Amino acid sequence: MNQRFEIRPAEPSDSAALLSLIDQTPQEGQVHLNFERNPDFFYATQVATTAPEVWAMIDHENNTLLASFSIGKREVYVNGEKRFTRYGNDLRIHQDYRGGRTLIDLFKKIRELLQDEWMQGVILDDNKTSINSVSSGHSSLPTFYSAGQFRTHMVDLKKKQYKKTCASVRRACDDDKAVMQEFFDLNAPLKEFYPCYDFSKIGTNSTYYRGIKIEDFFLVFQGGELIGMCGVWDQKTFKQTRFVSYKGKMKALRHINNLKSSLFGGLQLPKPGGLATYLSLHSILCEGNNVSIFKDLLNTILKTYHGSKYEALIFGFDTRDPLHQASKGLKAYQLLSNHYLASYHSDPGKKLDKQRLFYLEPTRL
Repeated sequence: MNQRFEIRPAEPSDSAALLSLIDQTPQEGQVHLNFERNPDFFYATQVATTAPEVWAMIDHENNTLLASFSIGKREVYVNGEKRFTRYGNDLRIHQDYRGGRTLIDLFKKIRELLQDEWMQGVILDDNKTSINSVSSGHSSLPTFYSAGQFRTHMVDLKKKQYKKTCASVRRACDDDKAVMQEFFDLNAPLKEFYPCYDFSKIGTNSTYYRGIKIEDFFLVFQGGELIGMCGVWDQKTFKQTRFVSYKGKMKALRHINNLKSSLFGGLQLPKPGGLATYLSLHSILCEGNNVSIFKDLLNTILKTYHGSKYEALIFGFDTRDPLHQASKGLKAYQLLSNHYLASYHSDPGKKLDKQRLFYLEPTRL
């Protein structure tokens, strides 16, 4: 690489330039989405990983931050054991620099950093440009091994969609942290890539738990025993989803969808440029992965936030996960994402138990 271009660790002073790069690089598809990070790029990075590692590519001739990627680490369960694992995301290239050697130079740096390690990655199924890029087979790129698909539900909160619960569900308090940790430590390792949690850090200044309050967790009990839990998380103060534009048939389908929604209920798709106002579920755990337990949690949360300022509730699972059954009959918009394990060596998935369901947190992507 000549002296004009430099790839270096991103610094706090780069935040404004990184936010500008995000604005110029929405996720492509029939619905162009932009996952924004106002007011500070690094807040969301600190939520995605416990050991952030963001890199920026600079054009010194034009004084421009032209590209970026993140390759930080977070602790997740792999084969039932805690493992610091890299998560690759935020690969963005300014449109004026696409083509040529920019992508090649970026992946050369990733190769230097990754070495014998592997990383997780998630790409929207509708983002064919990115999928084609990582599937190009270029020698500078790692191999992106398919590791399943993830389905996300955006459930309408304006329409009354909750049903009666069968079990006792209540909000958590500080006194519950110990039993929540015990329940988590027993059940989270059963799913691959489940992010590790330390409930003692909730309510502290830990950036990984930014904005999480203990009372935003809902707990299910049976005979005095904790059998299920999940949390709700409003991340809008540091992470936003903007519906930039609609392409092709989605231009017309958006209007049809919104007309049907106004008449019969359902999620309204925002105007081009509009922000989604939503809550996200996280830390979803049910004893035995029991669908009825999750139904009780979901119905309690739908009832709690129905008619609130939030338009949608977001959650998702491995497409094979039976917990999807809890969303049956709900008015919702769905997104499909592809999950990858990227490596410059052999497929890391060969060492994993393929029978295990995997679990991703939409809040930490």
